Amino acid sequence: MARRTRQILDAAGLGRVEIFASSGLDENVIDDLATRGAPIDGFGVGTKMGVSEDAPSLDVAYKLCAYAGKGRVKLSTGKPILPGRKQVFRIEENGHAVRDVIARADEHLDGRPLLHPVMAGGRRTARGAADLDGARIRAREELGRLPDRIQFLAPADPPYPVFVSDRLRAYQHEVSKAAG
Repeated sequence: MARRTRQILDAAGLGRVEIFASSGLDENVIDDLATRGAPIDGFGVGTKMGVSEDAPSLDVAYKLCAYAGKGRVKLSTGKPILPGRKQVFRIEENGHAVRDVIARADEHLDGRPLLHPVMAGGRRTARGAADLDGARIRAREELGRLPDRIQFLAPADPPYPVFVSDRLRAYQHEVSKAAG
């Protein structure tokens, strides 16, 4: 359908009109369409994001990690969270990501910090005011820095390494001990 639609649009001189596909899409259908070279510029995923066919719910949850400037943890077994504000540092070699380190927001580690404020005092920051084209370019550049093996739906072998800094791990232990 996308190929026929592209032909109709192109024949009408509307080559700049983008095709957006939706309805019953999930990661596997999108992967199949992309692999087959379907001329689709964007995908809308709705129902299958919220309700999975093989599991009746989407397993995501908001977890409070700080309140009034103090770290918070959840003490349930098997559900640890890292307390407080955080920063992620990307360690790169020759312009390519080799590992990430999750740290406390006030830590300064080797590597490039990935998290930047986009709102402050109810206003967009300069980084938050980036236009859509700029955001697309930045996203493509960041994806290009990641190892090829993690850019697929299948699990990477070996997995991309992500570590927790010693200070954040110590803070997690401190907050957990105080809460329990």
